[in-house]
Amino acid sequence: MRVFISDLTTTLGQELVRHCQDADIEVVGTVPHKSHWVPTKLKLLDHAANDKPDALKEPLAVASDRAAWTWLVQRSDVVITSLAAETKQSMELLKAMELNEDVPEEEYVPAGVRKFVAISSVLTWTKNPCFAKESSADGPVPHKEDDFKTRKPARKYAELKTAETQILSANREGELETCLVAAGLIYGGAQTQFQLIFRDAWMHPTTDLLVPAVVPPPHASGKNGTNTLPMISVYDLAILTFKIATAPSAPKNYIVATDKASRTTTLRDVCLGVSILLTTGKLRDVESPEQADDLLVREDDGLVAPLQIHLCFDSATSDASAMNQLVAAEEWRHLDGGLLGNLEYYVDDFIQCLDLRPLKTVVLGPPRVGKTTLSQQLAKQYYLPLLSPDMLVAEVFASARPVASDEEQQSEQQPAEDDATLDDEVRKLREDLREWRDAQKPVCDLPEAALIALARWKLASAPCRNQGYVLDGLPLSAAQAQRIFEPLPAPAKAPAENEGSNGGEDGKQDGDNGESPEGGDGTADGEGKTLSKSRSQKLLAQLRPLKQIQFPNRVVVLNSTRELLEKRAQLVSEAEAVATANTQAAFDVRYSDYVREIDAITTFFEQRQQQAKATADAATQEEGAEDGDADAAADGKRANKKLKDESIEVLELQLDTEECYRDSDAYNLSVKKYLEQGGQGRAPNNFHPTKEELQQWERELVAKRKQDADHARQLELEQEEKDANELQARMAADRARLELIHAEEAELLEARAKPLRTYLMDTVLPALTEGMLEVVKVQPDDPIDYLAEFLFKKGMEMEAKGT
Repeated sequence: MRVFISDLTTTLGQELVRHCQDADIEVVGTVPHKSHWVPTKLKLLDHAANDKPDALKEPLAVASDRAAWTWLVQRSDVVITSLAAETKQSMELLKAMELNEDVPEEEYVPAGVRKFVAISSVLTWTKNPCFAKESSADGPVPHKEDDFKTRKPARKYAELKTAETQILSANREGELETCLVAAGLIYGGAQTQFQLIFRDAWMHPTTDLLVPAVVPPPHASGKNGTNTLPMISVYDLAILTFKIATAPSAPKNYIVATDKASRTTTLRDVCLGVSILLTTGKLRDVESPEQADDLLVREDDGLVAPLQIHLCFDSATSDASAMNQLVAAEEWRHLDGGLLGNLEYYVDDFIQCLDLRPLKTVVLGPPRVGKTTLSQQLAKQYYLPLLSPDMLVAEVFASARPVASDEEQQSEQQPAEDDATLDDEVRKLREDLREWRDAQKPVCDLPEAALIALARWKLASAPCRNQGYVLDGLPLSAAQAQRIFEPLPAPAKAPAENEGSNGGEDGKQDGDNGESPEGGDGTADGEGKTLSKSRSQKLLAQLRPLKQIQFPNRVVVLNSTRELLEKRAQLVSEAEAVATANTQAAFDVRYSDYVREIDAITTFFEQRQQQAKATADAATQEEGAEDGDADAAADGKRANKKLKDESIEVLELQLDTEECYRDSDAYNLSVKKYLEQGGQGRAPNNFHPTKEELQQWERELVAKRKQDADHARQLELEQEEKDANELQARMAADRARLELIHAEEAELLEARAKPLRTYLMDTVLPALTEGMLEVVKVQPDDPIDYLAEFLFKKGMEMEAKGT
């Protein structure tokens, strides 16, 4: 048999590959991108099922290469595809399977009835009421998978229902068998439909978890999120799908896949359980239409819309359902307990599948070596809490949460540890630090007992558990390390008989307003309501916060020469040197203590990590020797991988000159590779940058561009003004120069004209004046000729007188 699986990189695809290979079935399929080609191909070819004589030499195709995957589909007995995730691709796969194309005889040709299995969703039932129309003496009747023709989808899922109808109608007896699996909301794996809840809880562990209910509650007087969610584990869905693919014939063409716990589990139950394990143990609601609109705009519709569904099916409890006919009860992994019954497992599963491994880093070194600078850099780069003595002190005096009011105490909260516990711890820390604070001593004089208590308080906090941390400069000795990282005692489990507890709502579970717990019309009797709710109540009551001292999995030690460190210490001001214990005397003491203790400190961390690695190796060998359950072995391998990821050697860097700090390859790149090892060459996922951060960056970029444009325009205006002023100055200078030239020319002409004026006054003007008077007196017909003759005569007379 040869099975074609679309998208082998998803958690469902990987689980199907594992089941097929365990059954010695050849697997072919597609990958979404070329980057997945090599690792996926190696994983397939490493197994004996793909090393048979008739096995295809090229079992993979990129999803965008239609010709390649069509070739694989036409040579496969079974095609498995995710219709809900890839509707268009699934329909193209069905068309390719229906093509009658000649295949060379020497190649493997599928014999018998071929099978097309499409994983759809119960989201095509969204317009149906929670229960079927008929009722019984026991109360409302859940929907049956045989009634699938009555399903009514919301408008956004109408295309999915159309595709389902086309797939079911493509069934041809004796040639092609088509089967639809209507899965409930899938939890587990990287593609979980509860990612919004898990992500918000992981990212914001100090904030009450939001119940993402944007539609009115099913009961008029109920709380938001009391809608019943049909759910299925991705691992149980893979088991069911594998059984359908390998069965001679599926008992039904339309199969609803939900777990047993779905009948009593609401959205609010899931949020409360996740909040207990990852955040404060409290919930907050969407309180206005504006907040609902903001949530819909901020988040992907594919993450919010499925959580609004309100349906109940009997597929896991009915003996007539296809699930129970195909899979034996002992083969299911989490069908009975569901998500709430296995919530701790799925919290860990979410962290591992999305590579949310916390970077718990300790930075050590002698004084003035640059510990704080590196710690701040790492905290900013990887979005980690920064733990240093001064920041711990500031936080403990600023972060004490007020004691909850009577009204707040009635809201959802942890079943065992409420806010009062946290307040008592903070209050005790404040009391321990009061004498030191009143004396106004620097942080370097903090009592060791108080410093250890501060570190343990923060290391056990939810942010350090989820994201990790960067511990700056601590511990200072091996004994101090032992005291700081000593594990907390394991919390006591809640008694299983405590059916009246529900995680902090004063014995009252969501939906206790007279309605049936499943969200029906109140037709069930009181005893039935109590029994149906007790399951979720007990599961929630047994949950405990995952509070424990987080042991580091990365230790960076910076070393340098004493001469360089003293030189760097001399550069700080006297006031700063006193405040940071970098005076000559204090420096000598700190440096001596560091040299004496550093080997013992690194040995402490390495021994703990070697113990973890040895435990993982021993467990792995134990698994190899046993022939136990394959699913249990897979869980064991994942737990062992987590242990090995925690066992990392200490990184020591020698920085003897200032150039070493500026050498990116020797310093920054070395630290980066060390921190990111175990993650296949990439940094751990931390959901950053978020949409809000991207929007903020975009706003900052737009503002910077505007600022740059304004600055450029300002420079341009200033340059234009400068040029205009220079032009005016040049024109004024030219005018002044011309005026000076004109004045000099006038003076020159005047100087030249002085002798001539005297000459004219003495010789010409007297005779000319007399001649003109004579002309006026005589008034001749030709005055000019007369004047000329007069002047000629007068000249003759003057010449005679001169001789």
